[in-house]
Amino acid sequence: MEMRELVGQFVERMQVLRHLMPILPDEQLCVRFESGDETALLLIGREPAALGMEHDERKTLTVRGSKEALASLLNGELKLQQLIRLQEVHVSGSFRQLLLLESLLHLAKPYRHVG
Repeated sequence: MEMRELVGQFVERMQVLRHLMPILPDEQLCVRFESGDETALLLIGREPAALGMEHDERKTLTVRGSKEALASLLNGELKLQQLIRLQEVHVSGSFRQLLLLESLLHLAKPYRHVG
C-alpha cells in the first residue's frame, strides 16, 4: 500500500471521530511521513484533516522510517514511542508536536474485535 493511501485512511478515521476535536490545534500542524522516496503530508487542525501540499516548515513534524514501520504506526499496530525506541522511525520536530501526533494516532486507532 502506498504512503498516501495509509495517510488517507488515517485522515478518514480522524474525520469521523468527533471526540478528537478538543485536542486539535487552532493552527494547522503539518506532519510529513517519509519512507524511502515516498512522502505524504498530513495537515492537522481545527479544519478537517487533509492530505496537504503547502506547509510552513516551522510547524512541521517529520516522521521517517521504513514503509512497514510507518504502516504499523498508521494502522495502530505499534505506538510511536515503541517505534522510536526500536529505532524503526526517526522523528524531528517539537516535543509538543510529537505528543499531539502520538495522542491522535492512539485515539484514532481502528478498533479490533476480540473473540
